Amino acid sequence: MVACLAIGGYIASRNDADTATVGDCMHRGSSDDSHPDLEVVKCDSSQAQYIVLAKISGNYSETEADTKCVAAAKDFQYSYTESSDSNDFLLCLKDYKK
Repeated sequence: MVACLAIGGYIASRNDADTATVGDCMHRGSSDDSHPDLEVVKCDSSQAQYIVLAKISGNYSETEADTKCVAAAKDFQYSYTESSDSNDFLLCLKDYKK
């Protein structure tokens, strides 16, 4: 069973998770699961916590997100969804090991 970091939902603050691409490293700026404040960082940064394994367009429930991530990135650990007026997407992430 994959541990699901329930870090989905609407992100109202400035956040560059929408600019993430496969292979990017991410930093979680908040411990609040509803608003994790994910940001793209350089992978050689001490702030790098996760790596993006897949980015999938669309709006998904937690169960749907996990199913999509299993299909796109079998070794994912966390799914992150973001919805806005113009851009809905899912990131499939795993812990980044330096």
